[in-house]
Amino acid sequence: MARLAAILYPPGTDIDALLGSVARPLAAAGARVGGVVQARDAEGCQGMAVVDLRDGHARSIAQNLGPLSTSCKLDTAAMADIAGDLERQIDAGLDLLILSRFGKTEIEGNGFRSLFGRALLSGTPLLTGVRAENAAAWAAFHGGLGTDLPPDEAQVLVWASGAVR
Repeated sequence: MARLAAILYPPGTDIDALLGSVARPLAAAGARVGGVVQARDAEGCQGMAVVDLRDGHARSIAQNLGPLSTSCKLDTAAMADIAGDLERQIDAGLDLLILSRFGKTEIEGNGFRSLFGRALLSGTPLLTGVRAENAAAWAAFHGGLGTDLPPDEAQVLVWASGAVR
């Protein structure tokens, strides 16, 4: 069984809810599940914050550039801090690491990309979400070491349950 898996999902899929629904029963059964999913605000809109799956703590990944800015709001310093926390989780021992996305930032070699390699080197199974339009970049990144999963909770739980054993 591959130790690296991605849920390939079409537009409109709530990938963070799906990843959370996979994490909860595994953690309840005693698995050491770590990682982050993106948070939603009170109106249900996806914001620029992530929630730590171990403690439920939300952290912003956006920087305030002002109302007229057209630049990317992603706070690379916050991302680096969160990545450091996730590295420590991996080093302390996880049964499964969940990262909300392998997206544009990771495709470009930034974001949480280094965590994918760190998890693989440590033997920690990793589950992430990949938008369908990024499937080719994902395949090029993992070079056959990963597996693709449909956005189906039952099928993802089968993979995740097998990976944590």
